[in-house]
Amino acid sequence: MIKKILIIGYGDIGKRLVKILDTNTAKIFAISRNDIIDEKIINVNWNWLSNTYFEINESNFDSVIIIPKPSELNEQGYKDGFLTAIDNILNSLRAFQIKKVIAISSTRVYGDNQKGLINEQSDQNPTDYRGRFIKEYESKISKSFIKKVTILRFSGLYDKDSKKISYNSLHRDQAAKIIQFFINNNPEKSDIDFYNCSEDSEVKASVKSISNLKLKSAGFDFK
Repeated sequence: MIKKILIIGYGDIGKRLVKILDTNTAKIFAISRNDIIDEKIINVNWNWLSNTYFEINESNFDSVIIIPKPSELNEQGYKDGFLTAIDNILNSLRAFQIKKVIAISSTRVYGDNQKGLINEQSDQNPTDYRGRFIKEYESKISKSFIKKVTILRFSGLYDKDSKKISYNSLHRDQAAKIIQFFINNNPEKSDIDFYNCSEDSEVKASVKSISNLKLKSAGFDFK
């Protein structure tokens, strides 16, 4: 059976994801503001700040992956990318039957003043507008999809060209593999599920130390 997958916010992570998905068993749609040249996907042009709905000649999707991005690296850019955009995305998605939603978030929802071990039961006390907007973005998605949504909180993303790597970090290839894992698997849950996605690091009382134990317990292997 062919799975139908929709990627909203197709960029670097989306490209890495498509490379590792089995396109023999998946029909992949990708929404971007730019033309995409890739025979593995069906490209849909849409500006998520346009207050219009995107249109796809389908009625249902097995998985919808939402990968938000600030329009600019300032306060208005984060507000547009995480709040205005998600309102437009959610309004568009009402037209489709959806089995699962995988929404990408960030460990910025935990404040810099939160030290020591941080896991999914820790309070979210963001200390800047980025974290506050991302926390509100999570809330909007959670209220819209309830038991259908899995929210993945990525730590600082890096790759081989990165000049600086955060203490809590996640390689971009691993980020794509984590999304693939949740497309292909359905860990038991009774409600909205959150996963902190960060590579192994030493837990220190003096710094924010993101735990990945829940992700590993669900079956994801960082190898």
